[in-house]
Amino acid sequence: MRTTKQLVRAAGLAAGVLSAIAATSSDTWIGRHARALGRRLERDVRYAVAAAPGLLYRLAGRRPDPDVSDDVLADRIRSGLGPLERRLDVPRVHVTVRDHRAVLHGDVRTRAQAEAIEAHVARVSGVRAVESHLHVGLTRGETTPSQAGPPPPSRQLTALRTAAAEAGAPEPDAAVGAVVAAFLDRLPGDEAEQVAGHLPADVRALLPERRPAQRGARPARTGAELLAPLVEDGTLPADGAEAIGRAVCSTLGRLVPEEVADVAAVLPGDLRTWWPSPAPA
Repeated sequence: MRTTKQLVRAAGLAAGVLSAIAATSSDTWIGRHARALGRRLERDVRYAVAAAPGLLYRLAGRRPDPDVSDDVLADRIRSGLGPLERRLDVPRVHVTVRDHRAVLHGDVRTRAQAEAIEAHVARVSGVRAVESHLHVGLTRGETTPSQAGPPPPSRQLTALRTAAAEAGAPEPDAAVGAVVAAFLDRLPGDEAEQVAGHLPADVRALLPERRPAQRGARPARTGAELLAPLVEDGTLPADGAEAIGRAVCSTLGRLVPEEVADVAAVLPGDLRTWWPSPAPA
């Protein structure tokens, strides 16, 4: 912080000198160059001030807190992988985290690319182990990001969209985001984080901000209670809300088989019928 303040103070002094020169010699070669130099100085200082905290953080050898929840750790991994994926020109890697173990799925062209991604993830603060299912060799017809346009929707998003549309949702993406968010809000915090951690980025992007819980409000025990706010705000049609909610939730359950038993154990009876039955032990 002290270094940043010193940088701003010095830049302000220099800018003041240049402004004085420009004002007294506005129509001369010196004045024009003073104005240009002042604009360049202002731009460079803005960049330096923005970068200074991160630079000092790295120079001090500090690392992000490793003791974070799995969903926060998954987001940390995904944000760090972006530049590497662009540099290697590989399709986006799907990342999930459970008990600080990072699980990777995706396709790469070479074994060296897979090893680079695995090593990068292993270095992320908080990752205790890496389970890689990266497939070496793009399938026929598959393209790298530089050869294609926007990435296609994930398998999970496609399945949820289809379920919502077939159940009658007029805007499938809005219905998926709202229903999944409402369902996650009904779960205990740690279980909601586990389920959300299994969802790809394009599904998570549909989730609206969490609704603030009303003081003293009783958790929804039926599908009608769960979906009532979505009907009231017009996200779901009143005459088809339950069918849409049931279709989205049951599809969500099939997409996160690792969490089926744990989620079923905390759902009330009516909502449990919306969720797949756990496999026999």
